[in-house]
Amino acid sequence: MAQTIIGNWLEQLTRSVEKRDLAAHMQLISEQVKVYGLPGGQIIDYNQWKKRRYTEFSQAQLLALSYRLLNIKTITSRRLRFHVEETMQACNGTCIFIDKDIILELETDDHWRVVEERIHHWKLEQTKKYHDRQNLPN
Repeated sequence: MAQTIIGNWLEQLTRSVEKRDLAAHMQLISEQVKVYGLPGGQIIDYNQWKKRRYTEFSQAQLLALSYRLLNIKTITSRRLRFHVEETMQACNGTCIFIDKDIILELETDDHWRVVEERIHHWKLEQTKKYHDRQNLPN
């Protein structure tokens, strides 16, 4: 069940980026969200997330999101915590690989939304290396 919930949430997030659908994207994000582990100790909240995605979508900066190496860490009736590697592929050929934990919470309207992301490590690569990496076994 948890695997399915997480898989569906990641798929919807990925699809919202592919379609540059900000409304659908933000439906997957809790208004209480916090993102930790950014350079300089910056913490992103809901409004900053929305502003960042609006810019990425409207200026065609973000091409795609993808996920691999999913590892579920904690399951409760209202929260799911998992570790994943996210790949953000930019339209200019740059890819950012982000090693992070994500916490999804079942909110009062019965929708699963991200309430926290904690970034452990990230690195940038160009497209050629990204395509080479996609061919590696998990």
